[in-house]
Amino acid sequence: MGLKATESYRTADDLHRDGDLPRASRGWLGSVSSFIEEIRDNGFDRVSLCFVRMSRNGREIAEEYLQPFSRGLASGSRKHILILLLLVLLGFVLVHWIVLKDSNLNANLVPAPALCASQDDLYDTASHLCRVGNKYAFWFLKRKDWVQCAPNLPGYKLLQRNADMNGNFWYSYKQSAQIKQFYDTCIPECATDEDVYDSKRDLCRVTDGVLVTWLNGDGQKCATGTKGERAIRTATASLSHANGYFYAPDASGKVRRLLESCHSSCAKGDVLLHDKRHCQVMNSLALRFISTGVGTCDRNLQARRMISTMGTTRDVQGAYMYPKELGNAIEQFYLSCMQGWNRKGRAGIRTIPHSSETVGGKPLRDDAKQRRQARNERRWEEAVLQSDYN
Repeated sequence: MGLKATESYRTADDLHRDGDLPRASRGWLGSVSSFIEEIRDNGFDRVSLCFVRMSRNGREIAEEYLQPFSRGLASGSRKHILILLLLVLLGFVLVHWIVLKDSNLNANLVPAPALCASQDDLYDTASHLCRVGNKYAFWFLKRKDWVQCAPNLPGYKLLQRNADMNGNFWYSYKQSAQIKQFYDTCIPECATDEDVYDSKRDLCRVTDGVLVTWLNGDGQKCATGTKGERAIRTATASLSHANGYFYAPDASGKVRRLLESCHSSCAKGDVLLHDKRHCQVMNSLALRFISTGVGTCDRNLQARRMISTMGTTRDVQGAYMYPKELGNAIEQFYLSCMQGWNRKGRAGIRTIPHSSETVGGKPLRDDAKQRRQARNERRWEEAVLQSDYN
């Protein structure tokens, strides 16, 4: 005699298969199953759609459970009020515990340069560990591209393995020698290879001739109102005696983008000729000095030798020109013709021709082109994924 079929005896598998689980469980289990199937079948480009479906089930749960609870509170139900008070108390205890834990942790941290690898590192008296405080090592561990350290040293691998949930890095004071060796290899990278890092000021010095002239307000062309310009002017204004322009190393990317917008132009007041490659000298003080030798222009400047006659015909006789890419150097020559010009002042800052600037050994223009190509490829891939999703 076989078992009698009955509707009252059902296993958990039967409930799950037939969809008779309680509504909350059925919604969440269904969402999770759908989420897993979506990843398995269509890949991660469909994951966002799964989250949307799960959020809809969350709204259904809120409508089924939260609304009755709010109605119970409104009616003055003691049970609902007691539940609310317990939840508030639980939240208060959790917040108090987190704050107290953080305060205790900070109270245990003390400077200990004799134990740790750097005077910027902090020593935890409770765990007897040192926390990384060296900013260049820290940001290199955070994979920032404006600082470089030696990644093949044991200290780097040691810190990588000892990161906490808050993004801090720790090491035992007994390993300070290895960590210090790693710290000593860290150095910030400026916007270009030619920009100089000033270790005393902890700033990078601007060396691009076009950019320096533009910042002086003496001509040339760069994009205005950029983050790179603000970074330079802010860092320079913070110095009491700044013979030049400076910026913080972490602003190197912003300054590099500003440099990419700069290009040589004719010196202030000069005219671009029809060939678009040469400029005509229009500065009266420079013209008088070139023609007669009278004036205060600095004949030792290399820019003077870059100026040539436009020809001997009647139309151009006595006229002079120079290549447009040398406009910045010619501007410096014009400045030397002015009375009171200080050769050690802002016009005398050592600069590099804009065309000579390099990034990682590559010309600035080529580096900018490579960055644009990588950015366009990334945008194209994102557009393809979005198209497949729609």
